[in-house]
Amino acid sequence: MLRPESNFTAVIEQLTSDKLKLTAELNKSNDQATKAIELKELADEEITRLNLIMQRNEIDEQHLNQEVQRLTGIVEFLRNTTVNSVDEFLDRLKNDLNPLSDR
Repeated sequence: MLRPESNFTAVIEQLTSDKLKLTAELNKSNDQATKAIELKELADEEITRLNLIMQRNEIDEQHLNQEVQRLTGIVEFLRNTTVNSVDEFLDRLKNDLNPLSDR
């Protein structure tokens, strides 16, 4: 027959063993939670960084579009100026040649 002290000791040992297992599980869970929080913080920082890059890119795109519009206006002006200059030159050349053909 088991003595009551040995039964009590067995219960204490089992409870101590259970406590150690639960403590180990709790520590593991805490470590996982800490890692998850760190990863979330890193992800949030990366999202913030990428949002800033995206905003800068949008501003750059707006500036580039404005520059394209400005340059398009310049190209159109130069094209018109060139066409007008060529037309004037051809008209003068034609006028200069007409007196020769009348002879």
